[in-house]
Amino acid sequence: GNIPAPAAAWVLGVAAAGGVRVVLEPVSVAKAARIAPLLQPAHPVFAVTPNVDELGALVGRTVAADTDDIAAAAAELHARGVAHVWVSRGAAGSLLVSGGETLPIAAVPARVIDVTGAGDAMTAGFVRALLAGEEPATAARHGHLAAALTVASGHTVRPDLGVAFAAALAESEAVSEGARP
Repeated sequence: GNIPAPAAAWVLGVAAAGGVRVVLEPVSVAKAARIAPLLQPAHPVFAVTPNVDELGALVGRTVAADTDDIAAAAAELHARGVAHVWVSRGAAGSLLVSGGETLPIAAVPARVIDVTGAGDAMTAGFVRALLAGEEPATAARHGHLAAALTVASGHTVRPDLGVAFAAALAESEAVSEGARP
């Protein structure tokens, strides 16, 4: 979302020609509206990561924050070449809409100090997990964890996010497997 639409169109074309998966972060409603025309089957996008308002800008209409309307808007994007639509909803978590399924993903509880940078951290955690070979649902959980660690910090870019992320991930995996943290 932060690069001009012509540059984004070029990137999408090169990625499509090379079989490279693209994750598109709209950044804002205004930028989502500018890139919306680029979402078309000729330039497939692996995942788009809007919030509800940005999703509305991508589909050209107001989208309610309820599961049904988000899923309907995501279906519009699927028809335009987007494989996965991961919609953030703040403290309400997110919805991942892929392959005809809508999966709610809970936000990770955190003591909020500053929300600046949370969306960027969420997307970074998602992409990092995808690059490590995780499925989109697991990657979304990683994104939520990165966002929670970020909002619990007073820094816009948490300096220890890599180390903190790894430790928190190891603890959350141990807990989910029934081990003691």
